[in-house]
Amino acid sequence: MSIPATQYGFVYTKASGLTLNKNIPVQQPGIGQLLLKIDAVGLCHSDLHVIYEGLDCGDNYVMGHEIAGTVADVGPEVDDWSVGDRVAAVGPNGCGNCSFCRGDAENVCKRAFGDWFGLGNDGGYQQYLIVQRPRNLVKIPDNVPSGIAAASTDAVLTPYHAIKMAKLTPASKVLIVGAGGLGANAVQIAKTFGAHVTVLDKKDKARAEALKFGADAALESLPAHTEAGSFDVCFDFVSVQATFDICQKYCQPRGIIVPVGLGAPKLTIDVADLDLREIKILGSFWGTTTDLEEVFELVSKGIVKPNVRSAKLEELPVYLEKLKKNEYEGRMVFHP
Repeated sequence: MSIPATQYGFVYTKASGLTLNKNIPVQQPGIGQLLLKIDAVGLCHSDLHVIYEGLDCGDNYVMGHEIAGTVADVGPEVDDWSVGDRVAAVGPNGCGNCSFCRGDAENVCKRAFGDWFGLGNDGGYQQYLIVQRPRNLVKIPDNVPSGIAAASTDAVLTPYHAIKMAKLTPASKVLIVGAGGLGANAVQIAKTFGAHVTVLDKKDKARAEALKFGADAALESLPAHTEAGSFDVCFDFVSVQATFDICQKYCQPRGIIVPVGLGAPKLTIDVADLDLREIKILGSFWGTTTDLEEVFELVSKGIVKPNVRSAKLEELPVYLEKLKKNEYEGRMVFHP
């Protein structure tokens, strides 16, 4: 594989935002590192929070945290991967040594905070990426295209981890608020657990998509006669005050609310109601290497089918604007 000396990519700085750099050096991997040729990288709504809304994940790095690629070169002491392997990156990029990483909870590794792929640390909005901790890579199944794999590292992994943490059963009655990129995948995942799924979304197309993916009901709003406390688990893929209030009202006693979305930086909780009915609010962040392996198994078998569209990486600024205006459905992935 011929590796160039320089490449192009999109670098984020707090001073200038996201800018195209056509002269980024392609580094050689050092001890324990590998060089990844980026085959596909996904655009996430979290990127908007960083670029336009002040979410602080560091300064001066290449963005892009949904990464799939091919190993282009390996440094000394890399034994698990070989040139030509197709792999995807687990975004939280855990250190591998702390108790969280050793306990299969690398997604909450305290040492990796601000060192996530594409969010504080260099990511996939470029042609080549040095991977400093190859332990945070997962093999892509042969029948899963790179674009699907890249989108799955967040748009499928995030709802999968949240649903797995909530421990759904076939008896679970689930409310999913927001059936966009993550919510649509959440419907498919929740149905694999056998749960009864009700979806709320204001868009006709999103509701139709949710029904296609197996939702038992897809509504613009809950009927007036719906009893408070009707759902065992409420997943909020929007997470603004109005959607969280719906979840708290309709979550049953000792039920679970999982605010997965990042629509508002802060939410107000009715503590008296929370205590009276012993409702749990469960934080959920991204996912682990084990989760991503399980996600790829579902995707490989066709059980979960993420809605993915492709474009050239040079078109990233165009689609950032489209994402801001909600002008497309599903997930965009780019090919450098």
